[in-house]
Amino acid sequence: MRIRVLCLLMTLTILAAGCGSGGGQEIAEQIRERYAAPVEAVYTVTLRTDFGDRVLDFGVEYTHRPDGGGRMKVLSPGLIAGIEAEIGAGGASLTYGGMILEMGPLPGTGFSPMESLPFILNQWKSGYITQTGKEKRAGRSLAAVTTRLTQGDTIIEVRSWFDTDTLNPVNAELYVNGFMTVNAMFE
Repeated sequence: MRIRVLCLLMTLTILAAGCGSGGGQEIAEQIRERYAAPVEAVYTVTLRTDFGDRVLDFGVEYTHRPDGGGRMKVLSPGLIAGIEAEIGAGGASLTYGGMILEMGPLPGTGFSPMESLPFILNQWKSGYITQTGKEKRAGRSLAAVTTRLTQGDTIIEVRSWFDTDTLNPVNAELYVNGFMTVNAMFE
């Protein structure tokens, strides 16, 4: 009798766990559908980029195009405000007053900080989802989604949090082999 009760309890626990994870997967699919839609979207984002030997903070306005590329305008810091980046399949080019600027790639990614936002948004629509969940931050209900991309020995993860009511992005973090290279806070 004890074994039957134990088996029944284990079965119910497994079923309950399956139901809980299904909710996270369901919201992850809603997020994927929303960000896969072929529409242009504008985001105001605070980016913290970590090159390993230095950390840079930027305020940017990013216009994401349906083709996966976009246009970014630096809002802060004031010394570089107005610099614009065009991001497409061929990479990113920064321009200011007709001059093209280069910042170099983030460690292990092969792309610059300006290319990190399109990468993150493209992971929302087509990345391999490895984890989902729900969290509370400052009294706000958030859906958490983690995607992973493996390139040779490099593992790139994007951990993102979305408002559960609106599915608007709140925060995204880009990790390369466990090291956070970008923290993006969305307004």
